[in-house]
Amino acid sequence: MGIKNISGGTGIIIDSKNENRLRNFIEFLLFDTFMVFFIILKTKYLNFFMIAFFFKINIVTVFLFFLFINYSIAENNDILLNEILPGILVYNGKNEEQNEINQGAIANKIAIIGNKAILVYDSGPSKNFAESFMKEVRKYSDNPIKYLVVSHRHFDHAYGIEAYIHNKTTIYMDKTEYFYFKKEGPLINQLLIKNFGFNENNIDFSNISEKNINFINNKLELDLGNRKVLVENMGIAHTKGDLVVYDYNTKTYLMGDLIFKGRAAAFSDADIPLWINVLKNKLVLPWHFLIPGHGTTIRNEAGLNDTKKWLLFLDKSLKRAISQGDMISEIFQYPIPKEIEHLKMRSLTLRQGIKKQLSIYRKKYIE
Repeated sequence: MGIKNISGGTGIIIDSKNENRLRNFIEFLLFDTFMVFFIILKTKYLNFFMIAFFFKINIVTVFLFFLFINYSIAENNDILLNEILPGILVYNGKNEEQNEINQGAIANKIAIIGNKAILVYDSGPSKNFAESFMKEVRKYSDNPIKYLVVSHRHFDHAYGIEAYIHNKTTIYMDKTEYFYFKKEGPLINQLLIKNFGFNENNIDFSNISEKNINFINNKLELDLGNRKVLVENMGIAHTKGDLVVYDYNTKTYLMGDLIFKGRAAAFSDADIPLWINVLKNKLVLPWHFLIPGHGTTIRNEAGLNDTKKWLLFLDKSLKRAISQGDMISEIFQYPIPKEIEHLKMRSLTLRQGIKKQLSIYRKKYIE
């Protein structure tokens, strides 16, 4: 299989060559600064403007150097993988909102390596990210990246599809999710460019068509070579059709955004009651690990509570608002249960999804 035992974490690499450059520069800068102060102390005839000139040289030197280092770092690598289990590589997305710096790399991406083939779970937020991810995976194995499973349509999970099409990877997705991906995607991408500073070449939707996607309505077993995995459509939950992957070798579920760990789960496109049901009743295979779409790996039932209790709070709050005739502003005043007070991005996530969900609940329970 040729899996290299490389450890790492999310971040950036400064190689030994750049470390030497950095060391040499610091030594030069310290010497240069010392010389300036020496001249100031020893020279009575040096005027203020000459002193300022020396300092300006230092400032410009520092600025140019860090531009160089940033370029060198970006050129090296900005994606690192953790082999958290034998043959399972994880890129841990940043637990924050999308912005110009992270370019949407905020969700987990996973590769499962078999003796003959590799499966990738979620493509990431852009073509460039997906290409870099595949490059990193190939450091662990030369086997072909044969399969891509896209958990759902959201940009941080699906907007790297184009790179896998170019790689001739077999791609799986829910059919309804693909429809919304094509329908909403171009507008969402423009909003990401305009409002969050995303790169304009992240994705070209004209290069993605139905012929590139294989739709899964139920279950499909794939053999990666001495390693079988199950791809299953959990139905409507976080979105209109959420795909999960189960690795038999390690008894691990790849859950996508059906599970969030440490932050409030995004819910604007969800059916909250059906989502709660999936978490309660549809994880039927024995599992030791759950890898969420956002956050760290879960090893026991208690790890599901961040998502379960958040969804129960939302469901209860929306039903309360309908029964009492409360407005959105009043929902924000509802007390937050202690067990979800620690969740990051709670207020932001609530603002993003509550209006749409209140409308859905009114149609379901009133009209």
